[in-house]
Formats: sequence, structure tokens, C-alpha cells
Amino acid sequence: MTHSPRCSRRSRRHAVLLALGAALCLPAVVSAQAWPSKPINIVTAYPPGGVADQMARVLATELSKRLGQPVTVENRTGASGMIGANYVAKAAPDGHTLLMAAMAEIVFNPYMHERMAYRPDKDLVPVAMTVRYPFMLVANPALPVRSVADVVALAKKEPGQHTYATAGNGSVQHIAMEMFARTAGIQLRHIPYKGVTPALTDVLGNQVSMMFAGFPPAMTHVKAGKLTPIGLSTKSRLRVAPDIPSVSETPALKDYDFPVWVGLFAPAGVPAEVLDRIHRESVAIFAMPAVRAGVEEAGMTASDESRAAFAEFVKGESAKYGRIIKEAGIKDE
Repeated sequence: MTHSPRCSRRSRRHAVLLALGAALCLPAVVSAQAWPSKPINIVTAYPPGGVADQMARVLATELSKRLGQPVTVENRTGASGMIGANYVAKAAPDGHTLLMAAMAEIVFNPYMHERMAYRPDKDLVPVAMTVRYPFMLVANPALPVRSVADVVALAKKEPGQHTYATAGNGSVQHIAMEMFARTAGIQLRHIPYKGVTPALTDVLGNQVSMMFAGFPPAMTHVKAGKLTPIGLSTKSRLRVAPDIPSVSETPALKDYDFPVWVGLFAPAGVPAEVLDRIHRESVAIFAMPAVRAGVEEAGMTASDESRAAFAEFVKGESAKYGRIIKEAGIKDE
């Protein structure tokens, strides 16, 4: 049997297309197999010392040992986390630039800013949840409250007369307290500060009545008798502070649940094989006994959920808090 010239040309064209397709797929396969092929940079959008920064440094230290490549932490701060997040969103999608993100730059900002240089749902991919932790609602001892029920009763008796401090308009503390007040049906007056430290300082000095604060710094002042512990923002109590109740244990706030979280994200387009590897390494590191013990001592819980579960969680968080931000008309000023 003989082949026509037309069939031969078609066969050659088909072979060329196959070869071209294989060549186009090759870089992704190679990069996935070779990762990491150079130093890794974990960006955090916050200053040194915060939870995101601390978790990034834990991960960087252990990753460098496990992967045989240097892993650095870079603090790109400002604009409610958007500077650092945008930097990673625009980075090469090869798995060598990652973002240790908090809730603001992923969940809150899209609802508070009309224009953003990046879109979290399009430009960043959830890789691994690292830790979750509660805020602690604390009050100055001069305020006549000792429980969540006391706060609710006092606020209803004197609506709008009592104040709460936050790290700024649209901050995590602001959203947590807005959700608290709306759930309880009370009115509290918001006093925004430029950062957690000045906010906590003024609660300690009784310039402001109360605030949701991070567990470690709040607990230090509680033990010293300088703050009154009111309740934790998560549904569960902490093993390291079993006597401090959850806000949700009060009937009026039985549905209140505000876990703060930090997670690892990558630029969109990183090969799935690389994302899976980064996820496995992260879960393994935070499951190490020494790491887990340190995390729990600080009032946090390490996570081992899958990449898919983390992605679904982030979507749910966006819908949940987006509704609150819209209803309250909160804008980052």
C-alpha cells in the first residue's frame, strides 16, 4: 500500500504538533521535579515579631534543613498587608517565592478597598494552613465587668458609652469586635490606633475600656493583674488557660466564633506538584513535637488539613467576613 503526499504531510504535521506540545509541557514538569532549584524567599506583610513573622521563621529554619537550600524571611510591610501580598502575587510562579499571610490581605482587604493591585482569589493560591489561634477579650480592671455577660449587660444599660481599642480601622481586632457587638446586639465605641502596642497600652492605662488582644501578650498582663480576662474568640478553650471561657459559652453569643489564622500562599500558576510538596513539608514541620509544643504554649493550634480543605476554608472566610464588612460599612482609612 502506498501513502499519498497529502497523508505524509498530515502525518509529519501531526508529529510536529505532538513534539511542540511535549516541549511546551516540559518546563512545568522539570520545575516540579527540580524544586527547589534555588533559595526560597518567604514574604510576610508584617513587621518582625508578629505571628505571621514567627511562623514564617519557624518554617524557614526547618525547610532549609529539609530541602538543602537557603530559606529566607522578608518583611514587606505596609498598606494593611497589601504591599507584601502584591509582591508575591506578581512573583514568578515557580514555588521559590511564598507568602505567609494573615487574614487582612487575603480576606478583608477586597471588601474595604475599591482598587487593589492584586486579587487574592485569582493571583494567590492557598498552600497550607499553619496555625489558628484565639483572641482574648480583655478589659481594664476599672471596668465593672468580669464576664461576657457582664459586658453585654453593661453595654445594653449604657449604649455607645463604652470603648474598645483596635490596631486600626479594618484591622482583625476591629472585625472581631464588630462581629461580637453585632452578635450580642450591643453598641460599643471604636477607638482605632496605629498598631496593637499603642492600643493595648491605652487599655492598660484605662484610656479605653477593652479590646480583643493576642493571647500571649494579653495573658502576661492578666497574670500580673493588669487586665481582666473576659473570653476567648474561638469556640474551644485553651489547654494552657483552661479557666478562661470561650465567648460562645454565653447564650447571647453562642454562635460567635472568630479564629485568627495564618497560612502559606503561593503565586497562581505554580505547578501542582510543587504546591503539594510545599504543603507536605509545612504539615510535617508543624507536626514536629518541639514545634507543636511551642505553638500550643503560645495558645495556637497547628493545622494538618489538606490543600483543598484550606482553599475551601478561605472561600468560606471571605464570604463570612465580607458580609460583616459590607453591613457595617467598614473601610480601611
